[in-house]
Amino acid sequence: MKKKLLIGCGTLLCVILLGTGAFFFLLFHRVEGQYFDSNGVTIHYTVEGKGEPVILIHGVAANADLNWRIPGVTRRLARDFQVISFDLRGHGLSGQPTDPNAYGIQIVEDITRLMDHLQLKKAHIAGYSLGGFIALKFLVTHPDRVCSAAICGSGWKDPADPSEIPNPYKPPVPREVRPAQASLNPMVWFDTVFHKVRNWAGDQLVNKAAIKALKKTYRELIVTQAELEKNTVPTICFMGTRDGLFYMAEDLAKHMANLKYVNLEGANHFTTPFYGAFKRGLLQFFVDHRGCGAAIATDLKPEPVQP
Repeated sequence: MKKKLLIGCGTLLCVILLGTGAFFFLLFHRVEGQYFDSNGVTIHYTVEGKGEPVILIHGVAANADLNWRIPGVTRRLARDFQVISFDLRGHGLSGQPTDPNAYGIQIVEDITRLMDHLQLKKAHIAGYSLGGFIALKFLVTHPDRVCSAAICGSGWKDPADPSEIPNPYKPPVPREVRPAQASLNPMVWFDTVFHKVRNWAGDQLVNKAAIKALKKTYRELIVTQAELEKNTVPTICFMGTRDGLFYMAEDLAKHMANLKYVNLEGANHFTTPFYGAFKRGLLQFFVDHRGCGAAIATDLKPEPVQP
């Protein structure tokens, strides 16, 4: 019995160690691609697959691999499209300036400069979380460069609304529900613990000074209701029903023209990219709107800029 107990404990310890090792490998391992200079800041990007270009924009305190590759989105899209993923300035393998003037609209224009660098006139775009706000701003400022757009795990906030953006990692709180009532939700404890773990992991990956500078310029990403109502680009919004930004996505759906809105039942801000329904829906949306963009020329070999 003692021998069996020791074997069982040893096996459990091995499983825990393997699981921990796999977690940290996924957290820190990066697929390195190429670099280009974007108005003085080095931007890291990868290109995979063939077909019309799809540009993927990740969220704050993440990187292209964590947001898109690990959940399997990159692999799924690369079967039918040329997938271009890049690390936002201040993140991952890209340059990390700490001056707020380097962010704001500059982070939106990085998409334009990346497309110019790769000689792309138009592309499909998808943004997650902060990437969704960036994609939305790019869509209204450069609609002529966008074939179709996916706003994922994100939404819209009325510029006249003085309230803070909700915590995306906590369950959505209806506007009429007071915080004291919301705390009765039985999943709040789990989400609070998960949020703390997520924050710890994020702290290991980011330059805090760079993220602080970025957050000071969020207002430059504001999109007005009038701009939403004028949208002519085919757009889709994917939102998990347990995402803290759920009601912001509903506001986007209420005011944006040419938008298809998709709820993912039970998904939260972390799990949405892993949902098969999300990956299938994103792929199908881009397939349905093919015929707009041309892929990077096969003979085009951009000179890499070393970080």
